[in-house]
Amino acid sequence: MRKLLLEVTLLAFPPAVFAQTQTALAQENQVSSSTQSYATGVDSVKEDSNKYWKRFRLQEVTVKAQRKLIKNDIDRLSYDVQHDNDSKTQNTLEILRKVPMVSVDGQDNIKVKGSSDFKIYRNGHPDPSFSSSNVNQILKSIPATMIKKIEVITDPGAKEDAEGTHYILNIVMNDNTKINGVTGTIGSAVDVLHGSSQESGYITAQTGKLIFSVNYGFVHATKGATQEKQHGDTFFKDSKQTHYSSMFENTPLNVHFGNLNASYTIDSLNLLTLSFGGYYYKIKVNSDGTDHMVDADGKTIYQYSTHLTTPKYNNYNLNGRMDYQHKTKLDGEVLTASYMLSTTRNVDNEQTNYSNMLNMPVDYHGYSKNNKEHFVEHTFQLDYVRPFLKYNKMEWGAKYINRENESNTSMLYDGSDANTYNKFDHNTQIAAGYGEWIYANKKWAARAGLRYEYSYLNAKYPDGSGKNFHKNLNDWVPSASIKYNFNMSNSLKFSYATTINRPGISFLNPADINTPTAENYGNPGLNSARKSAFTLEYMHISPKFTYNLSPYYNFSNNQISAIQFAKSGKTISTFDDALHTKSLGIDGFIQAAPFTSTSIMINGHIEKIFMNNQQLGISLNGWSGMATANITQVLPWKLRLNIGGGSSFGLNVSSVYGYRGNWYYHYIALQRSFMKDDRLTVMIGADNPFGNHYQKTTSRTVHGDYTGHQFNYQEAKEIGFRITYRFGKLKASVKKVENTIHNNDIIGGIKNDAGSSQGMPGGQK
Repeated sequence: MRKLLLEVTLLAFPPAVFAQTQTALAQENQVSSSTQSYATGVDSVKEDSNKYWKRFRLQEVTVKAQRKLIKNDIDRLSYDVQHDNDSKTQNTLEILRKVPMVSVDGQDNIKVKGSSDFKIYRNGHPDPSFSSSNVNQILKSIPATMIKKIEVITDPGAKEDAEGTHYILNIVMNDNTKINGVTGTIGSAVDVLHGSSQESGYITAQTGKLIFSVNYGFVHATKGATQEKQHGDTFFKDSKQTHYSSMFENTPLNVHFGNLNASYTIDSLNLLTLSFGGYYYKIKVNSDGTDHMVDADGKTIYQYSTHLTTPKYNNYNLNGRMDYQHKTKLDGEVLTASYMLSTTRNVDNEQTNYSNMLNMPVDYHGYSKNNKEHFVEHTFQLDYVRPFLKYNKMEWGAKYINRENESNTSMLYDGSDANTYNKFDHNTQIAAGYGEWIYANKKWAARAGLRYEYSYLNAKYPDGSGKNFHKNLNDWVPSASIKYNFNMSNSLKFSYATTINRPGISFLNPADINTPTAENYGNPGLNSARKSAFTLEYMHISPKFTYNLSPYYNFSNNQISAIQFAKSGKTISTFDDALHTKSLGIDGFIQAAPFTSTSIMINGHIEKIFMNNQQLGISLNGWSGMATANITQVLPWKLRLNIGGGSSFGLNVSSVYGYRGNWYYHYIALQRSFMKDDRLTVMIGADNPFGNHYQKTTSRTVHGDYTGHQFNYQEAKEIGFRITYRFGKLKASVKKVENTIHNNDIIGGIKNDAGSSQGMPGGQK
């Protein structure tokens, strides 16, 4: 130990001094090893040895170096959150801004390599809590101090994600040396402009072979923080009529999120892990708007005002998982058995009242929409991994999933007998198996896998509103990748992947939601969609400069997409699976550390998208991109300055019908740690401190039966502070099995809605 300490201390010394001391130390060790046989002269040798120690103890030596926060493997890229000092005060959503290939826009929408086609895992498995429409609020309730690393899985392979999304964000919780004790973190943040707040707590404890952790988070967003304004125009080509609309809305909400995790080490070869958690959020919508229809000459056809509230709007998810892992005495051979239960319920009761009515196009003066959806999923999975020869490994697995969806929808119209009721049940059963070969040595790495999935879909209408039906689906899902390491710093990888998506109940539900200006319903006849992707990736990693360039090409011939048309002055929307898409582009990021106190991160993405629906005879294409940047600077007095921003640009093709609006944001934050071991950390910051309170985005519809514009103004300016305190000394965390359940193939279900809401200051959106 003494030799090790001396060598570390001398790293900053001139080579000649280091060599001289090494020689003296070797002589000391040689003599010391002989003291049992030759006792004479020992004291003089120790005295000479101590002269060297005294000589170098005269001055303190500090070795400064920058840790590489990025690691690149054949299937994923990892960002080391644990050793990022900003993690002391930031939450998980904020730290995502610094992760390569990930962007978080001004409305908290997360994208991976410019795409929304991704899932969020926790500890290597899908956490249903991260499938909520308010996942951004849930991520805000998780302190970044709980996170060890965040993995961007761009090449999932047959085992990890053969079904479903193309990309995965895997949030790996802390995993340190086991020492009995208790440790935890508590934090609080306040937006002083609007009164919104965040509270979070995390505790880990160990007793013997049992380790458990508990975390809880709460987010309260006020009316002021969720204000939004909209106005738009819709031009109907056949009738030459134009519909003008406006809306002002606030959506205060409360989000509760928590998890309990435990692991029990039976012995050196057997591990049992348990997990239970979920979320609950409640929203109160208050919306006022106007609708005005005019003819080709600008004369009023009808107009009215709208007031909308949500007497009951809430959503909860509860999920539990159990994994048993058995290792053999053959290094790397692992057998894992897993079971997961997930249940989600969504209740959406809306009350709409009309006033200031002129020539109303309907015979009612308001309506009540009542929708209740319930989702239950049981998953059983078995995985087996076995290495063979020197550089090879095989993985096999099987999975069975049983999904039950129930939906009950009613539209009750005030002053009319046109009430509608719809009850729809949908069951999906999936049996899957996979095999994957993995090869890795110093220069080359490769993987190839194949997955087969059989799906049985059964739809029922208990109220007799439709005809029951069922269908069988068969899907083969291949994937492959190969990587070459030129040296320790440079690598090149090529990958091919196929993914499938199955429609969720929100896309399948045939319930007809009818208002004076719009009508929408699902399509129970949707099939699974298939997507293929080719990617070439070059990576350079060095202590002061790391960058990645990834050109790619994706295509699909049966994507599930929205269908919209006009009928009797209304916009009608549903879904089909006939969209052809192609996209080519390039992703990249740069991480630079020009000085030991400065860190710069830049993410970029640019692509051209081609969309074509042959059944409708409509096509659309366009170039678009985005760029984000983050700069961290260490200042005197232990201050850390964090500034950043980002923007999208170009023609963001959102569908075959039109373009979505571009986004932009900027933020600044200053933090400092206090007390022993930096246990107390304080941060003050602001989101979009310069410019208008409202951020404007413009969306356009250019194809179809109607065209138009939608202008959206969302509250963007926030100023606040956060305080985080860390207590205890435990260096342990709940163990994780190496393989577990991955379900991520659903789109358009209550389990994984997409959504956004307002955040907290200091880059916390």
